[in-house]
Amino acid sequence: MQERLPIGFLFKQINNVYEKDINNQLKGIGITSSQCEVLNYLFRCDKEEVNQKDIEKALSLKNPTVTGILQRLDEKGYILIVPNGKDKRKKNVHLTEKAYDIQRRMESDRRRIDKNLTVGMTKREVQALQKMLNRVLYNVSDI
Repeated sequence: MQERLPIGFLFKQINNVYEKDINNQLKGIGITSSQCEVLNYLFRCDKEEVNQKDIEKALSLKNPTVTGILQRLDEKGYILIVPNGKDKRKKNVHLTEKAYDIQRRMESDRRRIDKNLTVGMTKREVQALQKMLNRVLYNVSDI
């Protein structure tokens, strides 16, 4: 009989394997999984202006973490950071053409990894898993 591991431990183990896998996939385009998450947020964002605080809140990350990620993405030419026209204390984040050039590859890598995560599951089971994981995320978030 398989030992029942604590749920939190299982999440941590899954995250470790996922991070390693996605980082290996993304190595070819020169970004990390954290940088990929920020880029994905910017691709999906329907706001006209996005600033660092928006990214921190959307991805549940701390200011220093987002600052470092944005600096590296800026250095690599995937984003531009420009002063906000209304509030000089804020800086807006914009995607560059270089970011859009790698978007399809990032999406393909993510779909491949997601497919591997759900091997052997029916469509209904995958939908149930997504629903339960969203509930867990809600339970642990600061909402």
